[in-house]
Amino acid sequence: MKADIPEDRGPADLERVIKELKEVIEGHRMLHEESRKEIQMLKENASELEKCKNLLQGYKNVIKDLSDRLRK
Repeated sequence: MKADIPEDRGPADLERVIKELKEVIEGHRMLHEESRKEIQMLKENASELEKCKNLLQGYKNVIKDLSDRLRK
């Protein structure tokens, strides 16, 4: 009975539609995972940048204090 069904049953073939949807879902799943990794990396970079900014501000304060002492 399966022999009576043509190989290509047209664009409404549910098996083909399901297969395509599964491929789309898997593609979105991969993109989502990559996006989550990028977001985590960006959060870590932002945290590191904030640490560096704080450290730089501390160095500026030390330099200003030392400069003020030298002027006195």
